[in-house]
Amino acid sequence: MKIWLKLFIGIIVGVLLGIFIPEAWTNLELIEKLSYLSVSLGRYILFPLVFFSVITGIYTLSRNKKTTVLFGKTIFYMVATSALLSIIGTLSVLLLSPERIPVFIEENAPVNLPGFYETLLTIFPRNFFAAVFQDGNHILPLFIMAILVGFNLNFDKVITRAAVQFFESMSGIFYHINSFIIELMGFFVIPMAWFLTEQIRNTAEIDLFRQMLLAIAADILLIIFIIYPIIIYFILGKKNPYKWIYGAIAPALAAAVSGDSLFCLGLQIKNSRENMGSKPEAGSVNLPLLAIFGRGGTAMITAVAFIVILKSYSSLGLNLSGVIWVAAFSFLASFIVGPFPGSGFFVSVSLLCSIYGKGIEEGYLILKPILPILFSVSVLLDTMTNSLVSMIGSKRAGLQEDIPIRKFS
Repeated sequence: MKIWLKLFIGIIVGVLLGIFIPEAWTNLELIEKLSYLSVSLGRYILFPLVFFSVITGIYTLSRNKKTTVLFGKTIFYMVATSALLSIIGTLSVLLLSPERIPVFIEENAPVNLPGFYETLLTIFPRNFFAAVFQDGNHILPLFIMAILVGFNLNFDKVITRAAVQFFESMSGIFYHINSFIIELMGFFVIPMAWFLTEQIRNTAEIDLFRQMLLAIAADILLIIFIIYPIIIYFILGKKNPYKWIYGAIAPALAAAVSGDSLFCLGLQIKNSRENMGSKPEAGSVNLPLLAIFGRGGTAMITAVAFIVILKSYSSLGLNLSGVIWVAAFSFLASFIVGPFPGSGFFVSVSLLCSIYGKGIEEGYLILKPILPILFSVSVLLDTMTNSLVSMIGSKRAGLQEDIPIRKFS
């Protein structure tokens, strides 16, 4: 059975449980714990998978002199899509003009964003091995370490031969374990979908956000089914773009139900090889990079949410400079939320409110009733975008081949 179909069935089962199991029978705390446990199981071997895969990927890329071109193409398309989505989010909410949200009086819950110096210390700690023992949310230190090791496997083939064989063996072993875990994801997503459904059912204020959510849904449909196919059609040589949209369904489903970008990363790495056609050294390197910095969906949802917050706190509209400010800061903020694989959107919008000031420093708190939905849609769009950017970057670097749709996993 196709992976996406297993996930789809699991999600449907979870949603039905959330809808039809009577609330008197539901232990929401238990479902939440099961959901959290499922995310942890999905991410269980992600760090060693990324570490060994990036080492072998960088080694192969540098040996074939493809490192610069792959990074260059991937970063270019990552930045371009993040900028595009920031602009789309800003313009769409101005055109669709969702109604104002009543300002709720919420208890202050500040978000602590690590400073620049603290971020540098996590990337380059005093102890090299300390980069491995992070909180499980920040893969950038591990990614940097793996790149350093991978580049230094080429200096003397005699000395490094045994190390290369070891890292390639470990990469293959963890890829195999990852494939086994992915086969079980259809079960993992059941409590996630159940918990998400219960959260939405228990949100009494959801009608107040209806127009905002409809605007976001319209943006996502426009981007995935019109804008992205047009981009793929011209970049990949006028081939059927919806084949690649179909190929990225499995990670997108996992993202939507989990609201966690790292939960999807192992699935994306497998999916990039078996569906998207990226060579192992390409997908294993550029997908972790995109998981850290590729937050175009987060940028779009941030722009939409911030303008709705601004309208809710003030009847004054945005002039041209204000529109540019929102798009620019939503775009820039998306690159610094890597340590927050699930709540990156909330951190990003809270940062914009803090920078903007003018009495809306805590305006992001009015979004608390629909945060589970916003987390899901932002990670969904991040994941779908990154899957396509990874494939396009690999294609432009000469590291992607066409896979018939009948062979998709």
